[in-house]
Amino acid sequence: MRLVGSAAFKAVETSEPRLAGSIPVHLRHSWKLFLLALLGFWLLSPTSSAHADPAQPGNTRSVVTEISPTTSAIEVSIVGVDAFVKMKVQLGHSAEVIGYDEEPYLRIDEKGRVFENSWSPTTVINQTRYGTGSTIPTNYVSTDAPTWRQIASNGEAIWHDHRVHWMSPLKPAVVNDDGLVQDWQIDMTVDGAVTAVLGNLYVEDAPGSWWWLLVIPAGASVFLMKKRLHHVALAGVSAALVVLGVVQYFSLPSPARDTPSLIALGGVALLLVLVAITVRSEEFVAAFSTAAGVAIVVAIALHRNQMNHRFVPGMGDAWSVRVILPIALGCASIAIWHGLNALLRVPQPLADES
Repeated sequence: MRLVGSAAFKAVETSEPRLAGSIPVHLRHSWKLFLLALLGFWLLSPTSSAHADPAQPGNTRSVVTEISPTTSAIEVSIVGVDAFVKMKVQLGHSAEVIGYDEEPYLRIDEKGRVFENSWSPTTVINQTRYGTGSTIPTNYVSTDAPTWRQIASNGEAIWHDHRVHWMSPLKPAVVNDDGLVQDWQIDMTVDGAVTAVLGNLYVEDAPGSWWWLLVIPAGASVFLMKKRLHHVALAGVSAALVVLGVVQYFSLPSPARDTPSLIALGGVALLLVLVAITVRSEEFVAAFSTAAGVAIVVAIALHRNQMNHRFVPGMGDAWSVRVILPIALGCASIAIWHGLNALLRVPQPLADES
Protein backbone atom coordinates (compact mmCIF):
# COMPACT_ATOMS: atom_id res chain seq x y z
CA MET A 1 0.00 0.00 0.00
CA ARG A 2 1.67 3.22 -1.25
CA LEU A 3 1.19 6.60 0.45
CA VAL A 4 1.74 9.89 -1.32
CA GLY A 5 4.86 11.68 -0.10
CA SER A 6 4.70 14.54 2.43
CA ALA A 7 5.84 17.14 -0.08
CA ALA A 8 2.94 16.21 -2.28
CA PHE A 9 0.52 16.69 0.65
CA LYS A 10 1.54 20.32 0.86
CA ALA A 11 0.83 20.73 -2.84
CA VAL A 12 -2.86 20.18 -2.19
CA GLU A 13 -2.80 21.85 1.25
CA THR A 14 -4.00 18.89 3.29
CA SER A 15 -2.49 17.86 6.60
CA GLU A 16 -3.17 14.13 6.39
CA PRO A 17 -1.81 11.57 3.92
CA ARG A 18 -4.18 9.57 1.76
CA LEU A 19 -3.84 6.52 -0.38
CA ALA A 20 -2.72 7.19 -3.92
CA GLY A 21 -5.76 7.03 -6.18
CA SER A 22 -8.28 7.29 -3.32
CA ILE A 23 -11.06 9.88 -3.08
CA PRO A 24 -10.14 12.63 -0.59
CA VAL A 25 -11.86 12.43 2.78
CA HIS A 26 -12.85 16.11 2.38
CA LEU A 27 -14.86 15.19 -0.71
CA ARG A 28 -16.73 12.45 1.14
CA HIS A 29 -17.57 14.75 4.05
CA SER A 30 -18.63 17.55 1.70
CA TRP A 31 -21.06 15.25 -0.09
CA LYS A 32 -22.58 14.32 3.28
CA LEU A 33 -23.04 18.00 4.05
CA PHE A 34 -24.56 18.57 0.63
CA LEU A 35 -27.04 15.69 0.97
CA LEU A 36 -28.03 16.75 4.49
CA ALA A 37 -28.66 20.29 3.26
CA LEU A 38 -30.88 19.00 0.44
CA LEU A 39 -32.80 16.80 2.86
CA GLY A 40 -33.34 19.74 5.21
CA PHE A 41 -34.68 21.97 2.46
CA TRP A 42 -36.93 19.16 1.20
CA LEU A 43 -38.43 18.50 4.64
CA LEU A 44 -38.97 22.20 5.32
CA SER A 45 -40.61 22.85 1.95
CA PRO A 46 -44.41 23.15 2.00
CA THR A 47 -46.56 20.67 0.12
CA SER A 48 -47.39 21.49 -3.48
CA SER A 49 -51.05 22.26 -3.04
CA ALA A 50 -53.75 21.52 -0.53
CA HIS A 51 -56.56 21.16 -3.08
CA ALA A 52 -55.25 20.47 -6.59
CA ASP A 53 -52.26 20.13 -8.84
CA PRO A 54 -50.04 23.21 -8.69
CA ALA A 55 -49.75 25.43 -11.74
CA GLN A 56 -47.25 24.08 -14.27
CA PRO A 57 -45.54 25.49 -17.38
CA GLY A 58 -47.55 25.13 -20.57
CA ASN A 59 -48.29 26.54 -24.00
CA THR A 60 -51.90 27.57 -23.39
CA ARG A 61 -53.17 30.70 -21.66
CA SER A 62 -56.64 31.64 -20.54
CA VAL A 63 -58.05 35.16 -20.19
CA VAL A 64 -61.22 36.63 -18.72
CA THR A 65 -62.92 38.82 -21.33
CA GLU A 66 -66.21 39.82 -19.73
CA ILE A 67 -68.50 39.56 -16.71
CA SER A 68 -72.11 39.71 -17.82
CA PRO A 69 -73.94 41.63 -16.57
CA THR A 70 -71.17 43.99 -15.46
CA THR A 71 -70.82 44.19 -11.69
CA SER A 72 -68.36 45.68 -9.23
CA ALA A 73 -69.28 43.13 -6.56
CA ILE A 74 -66.80 40.53 -7.84
CA GLU A 75 -63.34 40.40 -9.40
CA VAL A 76 -62.40 37.36 -11.47
CA SER A 77 -58.96 36.52 -12.89
CA ILE A 78 -56.89 33.57 -14.11
CA VAL A 79 -54.01 32.34 -11.96
CA GLY A 80 -51.08 30.25 -13.17
CA VAL A 81 -51.58 31.07 -16.88
CA ASP A 82 -54.62 28.77 -17.23
CA ALA A 83 -54.65 26.54 -14.16
CA PHE A 84 -56.87 28.31 -11.62
CA VAL A 85 -59.73 30.76 -11.43
CA LYS A 86 -59.58 33.36 -8.67
CA MET A 87 -62.69 35.24 -7.53
CA LYS A 88 -62.82 38.01 -4.97
CA VAL A 89 -66.22 39.07 -3.59
CA GLN A 90 -66.55 42.46 -1.93
CA LEU A 91 -67.87 42.54 1.64
CA GLY A 92 -71.62 43.02 1.75
CA HIS A 93 -72.08 41.01 -1.47
CA SER A 94 -72.51 37.31 -2.13
CA ALA A 95 -71.81 34.94 -5.00
CA GLU A 96 -72.40 31.28 -5.78
CA VAL A 97 -70.50 29.38 -8.49
CA ILE A 98 -72.36 26.71 -10.45
CA GLY A 99 -70.55 23.39 -10.97
CA TYR A 100 -70.20 21.16 -14.00
CA ASP A 101 -73.47 19.34 -13.27
CA GLU A 102 -75.30 22.64 -12.68
CA GLU A 103 -75.08 22.01 -8.95
CA PRO A 104 -74.02 24.56 -6.27
CA TYR A 105 -70.22 24.37 -6.06
CA LEU A 106 -68.75 27.39 -4.23
CA ARG A 107 -70.41 30.07 -2.15
CA ILE A 108 -69.09 33.31 -0.68
CA ASP A 109 -71.44 35.15 1.65
CA GLU A 110 -71.77 38.81 2.63
CA LYS A 111 -69.30 38.35 5.52
CA GLY A 112 -66.57 37.02 3.26
CA ARG A 113 -66.90 33.42 4.37
CA VAL A 114 -66.06 30.92 1.62
CA PHE A 115 -67.87 27.59 1.46
CA GLU A 116 -67.32 24.53 -0.73
CA ASN A 117 -70.01 21.95 -1.45
CA SER A 118 -68.27 18.73 -0.43
CA TRP A 119 -71.07 16.68 -2.04
CA SER A 120 -70.52 18.36 -5.41
CA PRO A 121 -68.89 16.22 -8.13
CA THR A 122 -67.10 19.38 -9.26
CA THR A 123 -65.25 19.42 -5.93
CA VAL A 124 -64.02 15.88 -6.57
CA ILE A 125 -63.09 16.41 -10.22
CA ASN A 126 -61.19 19.62 -9.46
CA GLN A 127 -58.60 17.83 -7.33
CA THR A 128 -56.34 17.39 -10.38
CA ARG A 129 -55.83 19.38 -13.57
CA TYR A 130 -57.20 16.66 -15.83
CA GLY A 131 -59.66 15.20 -13.35
CA THR A 132 -57.73 11.93 -13.22
CA GLY A 133 -58.43 9.58 -10.34
CA SER A 134 -61.76 11.26 -9.57
CA THR A 135 -64.49 9.01 -8.21
CA ILE A 136 -68.01 10.44 -8.05
CA PRO A 137 -70.24 8.82 -5.40
CA THR A 138 -72.56 6.34 -7.10
CA ASN A 139 -75.53 7.65 -5.11
CA TYR A 140 -75.00 11.27 -6.14
CA VAL A 141 -77.99 13.10 -7.64
CA SER A 142 -77.66 16.60 -9.07
CA THR A 143 -80.72 17.74 -7.12
CA ASP A 144 -79.20 16.70 -3.79
CA ALA A 145 -78.99 19.43 -1.16
CA PRO A 146 -75.44 20.88 -0.93
CA THR A 147 -73.18 20.03 2.00
CA TRP A 148 -71.37 23.29 2.69
CA ARG A 149 -67.95 23.25 4.30
CA GLN A 150 -66.16 26.50 5.15
CA ILE A 151 -62.69 26.69 3.56
CA ALA A 152 -61.75 30.37 3.96
CA SER A 153 -62.92 33.64 5.50
CA ASN A 154 -61.23 36.28 3.30
CA GLY A 155 -63.92 36.59 0.63
CA GLU A 156 -61.64 34.95 -1.94
CA ALA A 157 -61.95 31.60 -3.70
CA ILE A 158 -59.33 29.93 -5.90
CA TRP A 159 -60.26 26.76 -7.71
CA HIS A 160 -58.99 24.48 -10.45
CA ASP A 161 -61.70 25.01 -13.08
CA HIS A 162 -61.61 22.64 -16.07
CA ARG A 163 -63.73 24.97 -18.17
CA VAL A 164 -60.87 27.45 -18.60
CA HIS A 165 -58.07 25.13 -19.75
CA TRP A 166 -57.47 22.35 -22.26
CA MET A 167 -58.24 18.94 -20.76
CA SER A 168 -55.42 17.05 -22.45
CA PRO A 169 -51.61 17.19 -22.47
CA LEU A 170 -51.78 17.06 -26.28
CA LYS A 171 -51.62 20.30 -28.23
CA PRO A 172 -55.12 21.60 -29.06
CA ALA A 173 -56.24 22.67 -32.53
CA VAL A 174 -56.86 26.37 -33.13
CA VAL A 175 -59.93 27.94 -34.68
CA ASN A 176 -58.39 31.21 -35.93
CA ASP A 177 -55.09 32.96 -36.62
CA ASP A 178 -54.93 34.35 -33.08
CA GLY A 179 -54.45 30.87 -31.67
CA LEU A 180 -57.95 30.70 -30.17
CA VAL A 181 -58.78 27.22 -28.93
CA GLN A 182 -62.18 27.76 -27.37
CA ASP A 183 -64.48 30.22 -25.65
CA TRP A 184 -65.46 29.36 -22.11
CA GLN A 185 -68.13 30.36 -19.62
CA ILE A 186 -68.56 29.96 -15.86
CA ASP A 187 -72.09 30.45 -14.60
CA MET A 188 -72.83 31.87 -11.15
CA THR A 189 -75.18 34.09 -9.23
CA VAL A 190 -74.04 37.41 -7.77
CA ASP A 191 -76.33 38.91 -5.15
CA GLY A 192 -79.02 36.58 -6.48
CA ALA A 193 -78.64 37.73 -10.11
CA VAL A 194 -77.68 35.20 -12.80
CA THR A 195 -74.15 36.12 -13.96
CA ALA A 196 -71.70 34.67 -16.47
CA VAL A 197 -67.93 35.00 -16.50
CA LEU A 198 -66.75 34.73 -20.11
CA GLY A 199 -63.27 34.12 -21.45
CA ASN A 200 -61.02 32.68 -24.15
CA LEU A 201 -58.36 29.98 -24.22
CA TYR A 202 -55.37 30.44 -26.55
CA VAL A 203 -52.42 28.27 -27.53
CA GLU A 204 -48.98 29.37 -28.69
CA ASP A 205 -46.03 27.49 -30.15
CA ALA A 206 -43.48 26.07 -27.74
CA PRO A 207 -40.14 27.89 -27.66
CA GLY A 208 -37.39 26.42 -29.81
CA SER A 209 -34.81 24.04 -28.36
CA TRP A 210 -32.06 26.35 -29.62
CA TRP A 211 -32.16 28.17 -26.26
CA TRP A 212 -30.17 25.26 -24.80
CA LEU A 213 -27.27 26.24 -27.08
CA LEU A 214 -26.54 29.08 -24.68
CA VAL A 215 -24.85 26.40 -22.57
CA ILE A 216 -21.87 26.48 -24.95
CA PRO A 217 -20.88 30.18 -24.76
CA ALA A 218 -21.65 30.23 -21.03
CA GLY A 219 -19.42 27.23 -20.34
CA ALA A 220 -16.68 28.52 -22.64
CA SER A 221 -16.69 31.92 -20.93
CA VAL A 222 -16.26 30.38 -17.49
CA PHE A 223 -13.61 27.99 -18.77
CA LEU A 224 -11.56 30.92 -20.09
CA MET A 225 -11.99 33.03 -16.95
CA LYS A 226 -9.25 33.43 -14.42
CA LYS A 227 -9.52 30.92 -11.60
CA ARG A 228 -10.60 33.45 -8.98
CA LEU A 229 -13.55 34.50 -11.16
CA HIS A 230 -15.01 30.99 -11.41
CA HIS A 231 -16.68 31.28 -8.03
CA VAL A 232 -18.01 34.74 -8.86
CA ALA A 233 -19.76 33.32 -11.93
CA LEU A 234 -21.08 30.35 -9.95
CA ALA A 235 -22.38 32.61 -7.19
CA GLY A 236 -24.03 34.83 -9.79
CA VAL A 237 -26.00 32.05 -11.47
CA SER A 238 -26.93 30.56 -8.08
CA ALA A 239 -28.36 33.91 -7.00
CA ALA A 240 -30.19 34.21 -10.35
CA LEU A 241 -31.87 30.84 -9.74
CA VAL A 242 -32.95 31.95 -6.29
CA VAL A 243 -34.44 35.14 -7.72
CA LEU A 244 -36.30 33.18 -10.41
CA GLY A 245 -37.65 30.82 -7.78
CA VAL A 246 -38.77 33.66 -5.49
CA VAL A 247 -40.58 35.46 -8.32
CA GLN A 248 -42.34 32.30 -9.50
CA TYR A 249 -43.29 31.15 -6.01
CA PHE A 250 -44.52 34.38 -4.46
CA SER A 251 -46.27 35.63 -7.61
CA LEU A 252 -48.81 32.84 -7.16
CA PRO A 253 -51.41 32.35 -4.43
CA SER A 254 -50.84 29.43 -2.08
CA PRO A 255 -53.08 26.81 -3.79
CA ALA A 256 -51.30 27.33 -7.12
CA ARG A 257 -47.73 27.08 -5.78
CA ASP A 258 -45.41 24.18 -6.39
CA THR A 259 -42.70 23.22 -3.91
CA PRO A 260 -39.98 25.93 -3.90
CA SER A 261 -37.22 23.59 -5.06
CA LEU A 262 -35.65 26.23 -7.30
CA ILE A 263 -35.24 28.51 -4.28
CA ALA A 264 -33.95 25.66 -2.13
CA LEU A 265 -31.41 24.25 -4.59
CA GLY A 266 -30.27 27.70 -5.73
CA GLY A 267 -29.84 28.65 -2.07
CA VAL A 268 -27.85 25.49 -1.35
CA ALA A 269 -25.59 26.21 -4.32
CA LEU A 270 -25.06 29.83 -3.26
CA LEU A 271 -24.24 28.79 0.30
CA LEU A 272 -21.72 26.20 -0.90
CA VAL A 273 -20.04 28.72 -3.20
CA LEU A 274 -19.73 31.25 -0.39
CA VAL A 275 -18.13 28.58 1.81
CA ALA A 276 -15.75 27.67 -1.03
CA ILE A 277 -14.71 31.32 -1.31
CA THR A 278 -13.90 31.59 2.41
CA VAL A 279 -11.95 28.35 2.97
CA ARG A 280 -8.25 28.04 2.14
CA SER A 281 -7.80 24.32 1.54
CA GLU A 282 -7.82 23.58 -2.18
CA GLU A 283 -9.54 20.26 -1.61
CA PHE A 284 -12.31 21.93 0.38
CA VAL A 285 -12.68 24.61 -2.31
CA ALA A 286 -12.93 21.98 -5.03
CA ALA A 287 -15.37 19.85 -3.02
CA PHE A 288 -17.77 22.68 -2.19
CA SER A 289 -17.70 24.21 -5.68
CA THR A 290 -18.37 20.77 -7.18
CA ALA A 291 -21.32 20.26 -4.83
CA ALA A 292 -22.62 23.72 -5.76
CA GLY A 293 -22.42 22.82 -9.44
CA VAL A 294 -24.31 19.59 -8.84
CA ALA A 295 -27.05 21.45 -6.92
CA ILE A 296 -27.48 23.80 -9.89
CA VAL A 297 -27.63 20.92 -12.37
CA VAL A 298 -30.27 19.16 -10.24
CA ALA A 299 -32.31 22.37 -10.05
CA ILE A 300 -32.23 22.78 -13.83
CA ALA A 301 -33.11 19.13 -14.39
CA LEU A 302 -36.16 19.47 -12.14
CA HIS A 303 -37.29 22.65 -13.92
CA ARG A 304 -36.32 21.80 -17.50
CA ASN A 305 -40.01 21.89 -18.50
CA GLN A 306 -39.85 25.67 -18.07
CA MET A 307 -37.52 25.69 -21.07
CA ASN A 308 -39.79 23.52 -23.21
CA HIS A 309 -43.01 25.49 -22.68
CA ARG A 310 -44.03 29.00 -23.61
CA PHE A 311 -45.57 30.11 -20.32
CA VAL A 312 -44.17 29.86 -16.79
CA PRO A 313 -46.66 30.29 -13.90
CA GLY A 314 -46.05 33.53 -12.07
CA MET A 315 -43.96 34.92 -14.94
CA GLY A 316 -45.96 34.45 -18.14
CA ASP A 317 -43.93 34.28 -21.36
CA ALA A 318 -40.65 34.52 -19.48
CA TRP A 319 -37.72 34.71 -21.91
CA SER A 320 -35.48 35.39 -18.91
CA VAL A 321 -35.99 31.80 -17.74
CA ARG A 322 -34.88 30.48 -21.13
CA VAL A 323 -31.72 32.58 -20.86
CA ILE A 324 -30.77 32.02 -17.23
CA LEU A 325 -31.23 28.23 -17.04
CA PRO A 326 -28.86 27.36 -19.94
CA ILE A 327 -26.27 29.88 -18.75
CA ALA A 328 -26.47 28.42 -15.24
CA LEU A 329 -26.07 24.91 -16.67
CA GLY A 330 -22.98 25.93 -18.62
CA CYS A 331 -21.36 27.55 -15.56
CA ALA A 332 -22.25 24.60 -13.31
CA SER A 333 -20.88 22.04 -15.77
CA ILE A 334 -17.50 23.76 -15.90
CA ALA A 335 -17.47 24.10 -12.10
CA ILE A 336 -18.09 20.37 -11.73
CA TRP A 337 -15.39 19.57 -14.30
CA HIS A 338 -12.81 21.79 -12.58
CA GLY A 339 -13.78 20.54 -9.13
CA LEU A 340 -13.62 16.84 -9.94
CA ASN A 341 -10.40 17.33 -11.87
CA ALA A 342 -8.79 18.91 -8.80
CA LEU A 343 -10.23 16.37 -6.35
CA LEU A 344 -9.43 13.23 -8.27
CA ARG A 345 -6.01 14.29 -9.45
CA VAL A 346 -3.47 12.11 -7.59
CA PRO A 347 -0.31 13.99 -6.58
CA GLN A 348 2.85 12.18 -7.60
CA PRO A 349 5.33 11.26 -4.83
CA LEU A 350 8.79 12.78 -4.91
CA ALA A 351 11.37 10.59 -6.58
CA ASP A 352 13.78 8.94 -4.14
CA GLU A 353 17.21 10.40 -4.29
CA SER A 354 19.92 7.82 -4.49
